This record gives sequence, C-alpha cells and structure tokens, in this order.
Amino acid sequence: MAVNISRPYLFTGLHILGWFLLGFIMLFYIPLTWNVVLPTAFWYWQIIVLFLLIIIFYTNAKIVVPRTIIKDNTSPFLLWALLTIFAMQFIAYIYTSQTDLHAKIAEIIGFRKYKNPYFDNYVLMLTLLVLGISTSWSMLQYWQKAAQHKQKLEQDKTMAELAMLKAQINPHFFFNSLNSIYSLTYTDIEDSRKALHTLSRMMRYLLYSTEETTTLLKEAEFMRDFIALMKLRANSKLTITTDIPEKLHDHPIVPMLLLPLVENAFKHGVHATDKSEIHIKLRQDGNDLEFEVENTYFEKASTTSEGGIGLTNTKRRLHLIYPNKHSLKAGIASNGMYNVKLQITLE
Repeated sequence: MAVNISRPYLFTGLHILGWFLLGFIMLFYIPLTWNVVLPTAFWYWQIIVLFLLIIIFYTNAKIVVPRTIIKDNTSPFLLWALLTIFAMQFIAYIYTSQTDLHAKIAEIIGFRKYKNPYFDNYVLMLTLLVLGISTSWSMLQYWQKAAQHKQKLEQDKTMAELAMLKAQINPHFFFNSLNSIYSLTYTDIEDSRKALHTLSRMMRYLLYSTEETTTLLKEAEFMRDFIALMKLRANSKLTITTDIPEKLHDHPIVPMLLLPLVENAFKHGVHATDKSEIHIKLRQDGNDLEFEVENTYFEKASTTSEGGIGLTNTKRRLHLIYPNKHSLKAGIASNGMYNVKLQITLE
C-alpha cells in the first residue's frame, strides 16, 4: 500500500534527519576517531555549538534572507553574516577561556600550545557552512514558490481562455444551428429531431465540462456532433470527409483543444459560390495522438487563417499544458490546401 506523505511533513523529516546527522558527526564520529578521553567541557561545547547553529540556520533562512537578498538588498545580509561570525567567535573565546578547553585538548592531543586562542577555525567553518546552506535553501524555497505561483496563474489563464472559447462557440454556432434545424423541420421531421438531440448533447457537454481535463472519447464525440451540425448548414458545393475512429483508447485531454482547428476550417475554408473541401482525420497510437485538418485555401481568408484567434489560442494552450509534448504545423500544403497537423503525447 502506497503511503502519501505531505510536503510539510517530508521537509520536517529531512530537517530532523539533517540535524541528527550533523549532531552525530559533532558529538560522536569526530571525537571518537581521536581515540582519546576528552574533557566534559568539550562535550558541552559541542552541544552549545550545535544549538547555536540551529538558531543561525532558521533565523537566516526564515527572517534575514527573505528581507534582504530576496528583496535585492545584499548589504544588510553581509552585515548580518559578519556579525554572526564575530558573535560565534566571541562566544567561542568566552567559553574556551573560562573552561581552558583549548589548553586541555592541546595537552591531550600532544600539542604544546593552541595556536590562536582568539580564533576558532572549527567554529568559523561550521558557521560559514550553515550560513551558506540556509541561504541556498531559503532562495530555493522562494524560487519554488514563485514557479508554483506562475504555474497557477498560467492554469487560471488557461481556464479563462477555455471559458472564453466556450463563450465564443455558444452564441453564433447554436443560433445558426437552431435556424438550420428550424428549416429542416419543413423537409424532414426525423432528421430535425436527431439534430435537436445532437445539439442538446453538445450544450450539455459545454455547460458541464468545467473540469481541467476531459476524456478523448468525449472530445471526439463532441467533435463528431459539431461536424454533423455544420453539415446541416453546408451548401452543395462543400465536400466534407471525416476519419475519426469510433474505437479510441481513452486518455485525459484538455477540453476544446481540437475543436478550434475544425472551427477554423469551416470558418475560412468554405466559399459561398466556389467548390470547397474539408478533410478531418484523427489517428491514435498508444499515447500519441495525431489530428489533421485540411481545407480549401482562399486568398481573402489567408491572413485570418494563418493567424486566427482559434489557432493562436490553441498554440498558447498547447505551450502551457503540453510543453515539449506536442508539435503543431500549419500552412499551405503541396496540394494547395491549407493544412493543420497536430501531434501530441497524452499522459
């Protein structure tokens, strides 16, 4: 059974483990490797140093760095670091001079005299190490929070674009579809009933698909319904071919991702008097999805077709949601048709 550990508990556990390891090295590993009997004052000093290092670490990470370096104000931080080093050296001097610790350790190890009783290299190195690690940890936390905030903004932007896309589709498309169905009631009652059922199914999908992801099967079904209703409005000069398999391996997909490409084809690839063609093809190979839309190219619609809002929004959504997992190519193909091909790897 998999155990889900929240991030705060994980970070707390890592901190406890880190301080435990440092304490073990300071209190047991290094002293025991000397193979000598050390005075009691040494052990007290190690505990005091460890306690002071913990205070320095969290004061620096939680208070000093956020108020100085993160706000591009390094001078107070440098002053704090110098004062911390000086304070640690002063405390070390006071303790060792009161307990005569340096002289006792020098005698045990075999030194005649401690080199410099006013400066403790051991304390200096530990102070610099803790200051460096705590500063790096605080900066890393800040960058992670900034990245998460940016990602949240991008997700909110994506959802807003989806809502805008739905709003764009709803009015014109549904009113035009209703007009087409109304005309159909005079010629074929049964087809008009089917069209109304298709339209209601699409409206239900648009109204209730508020999740960040939908399924590939639902998206493909919505696209078939869209094409079916667009055929009702098409004139006799428009040829529409679709190749969308009924059987697809279902995968999560962002809603309304494929539809704008189809919408663009009907919007820019259909002419009132000239012959027009629209070809739509969907292919799936495991997690890899390939979607291709091809329509007749008309000069007047060329600028809109290449830089249309639907295609631009799709590119932006792909960049935000599927970075490094998609390929979108659009342009005039060798056969003179306007071709859009999307390849995407679904998770």
